[in-house]
Amino acid sequence: MAAMAAGPVFNYGVGALSATIVESYGITEGQYGFIITAVFVVAGLAAPLLGVLADRIDTRVQLTLIFGGVLVAFLLSATWQSYAMLLVAALIAGLAQSFSNPVTNRIVAQRVPLAQRSAWMGWKQSGVQVGLLVAGLTFPVAGAAFGWRGAALFGALLCVPLLVTGWTVVTRLQRRARENTPTTPPAPSPAAPSATASSGALPPAVWLLTLTSFLNAVGTQGVNVYASLFAVRAMGYTVTVAGLLLGAMGVIGIGSRIGWGRVSGRLGRPAPLIQVMSLGGIVGLGLLVLAETTQQHWLMWLGVAFHAALPLAANVVINSGIVAAVSGERIGVASGLVATGMYLGFALGPVVVGQLVDLTEAFTAGWAAVAGAYVLCFVAALVLGRVQARRA
Repeated sequence: MAAMAAGPVFNYGVGALSATIVESYGITEGQYGFIITAVFVVAGLAAPLLGVLADRIDTRVQLTLIFGGVLVAFLLSATWQSYAMLLVAALIAGLAQSFSNPVTNRIVAQRVPLAQRSAWMGWKQSGVQVGLLVAGLTFPVAGAAFGWRGAALFGALLCVPLLVTGWTVVTRLQRRARENTPTTPPAPSPAAPSATASSGALPPAVWLLTLTSFLNAVGTQGVNVYASLFAVRAMGYTVTVAGLLLGAMGVIGIGSRIGWGRVSGRLGRPAPLIQVMSLGGIVGLGLLVLAETTQQHWLMWLGVAFHAALPLAANVVINSGIVAAVSGERIGVASGLVATGMYLGFALGPVVVGQLVDLTEAFTAGWAAVAGAYVLCFVAALVLGRVQARRA
């Protein structure tokens, strides 16, 4: 959970203080969106390579790269306060968090019994929402008192105990595993029914899950990055109260990811759940459009609740589908591919919303555009369901 939370804390910290950053750096909403885009472009480009490395590199090293990379990103952005350095820090944070999904998926695939994997996947994916909760509740307070520099130093401080704990806990577990190693090798864990040989091509389900991951990510990150700014600019909230909006998204998101992980484990098929989540994303964005048009605040909170409860939990279902679709030897490769789709979607969503906000000076067009991504995600999930039904 900590490995999944650390990287997004940088993104969500920037998102929670979006209005402060736009004002203090003298940039437009579209330029602000490029900060988050920088994170996910580098993460998306690095994910395939790092997915392969995740199958080979020691877990302690990967955790160090995650926590240490985010620590460095926060320190750089706090030390040199310029828009260019903020972009450099975003690139480093993106590289660090591109390890998160491959290494954690590999741990679940290797350490958790098959029947419990979906539930564990829900718990570990909820770490992303823990990052959202922490950032939403703490960064606006730190930013109000000390500006972005103080908030960035606070973010760096958060990474220190994670860095130390991650190394020591894994070292202890590895030592214990060596001491308890039996003289005869253990039987290999059962592969999923649709597993592919390590030397063969990835199954079609992996590519379709990559596509759904991309399309879902366009919508979710478009909302995540601009929700706080929407609350301030369109609905008249203060930065601190807008941060509570992100905190509410985090709380709902934690519960939804854990809950959907259990449902995914019982159902065993990701496609129907992804369809439901895509429809929920469309409804949530429709509520945000109505909130801006009518200035009814309860519509904004309800729209955010739909967003957090449904499409924001889709990564749990998608990653559970990946773990079930390939053999253990190829978890890192497949996870890296799906992570690439997710990160590139994360990069595109904020750009689309930000540029449309700059052009129209309102959020309606941006929300409508990312709702279109959910429509396409629904279609891709329909195709996924047919492909998996045919293979079964």
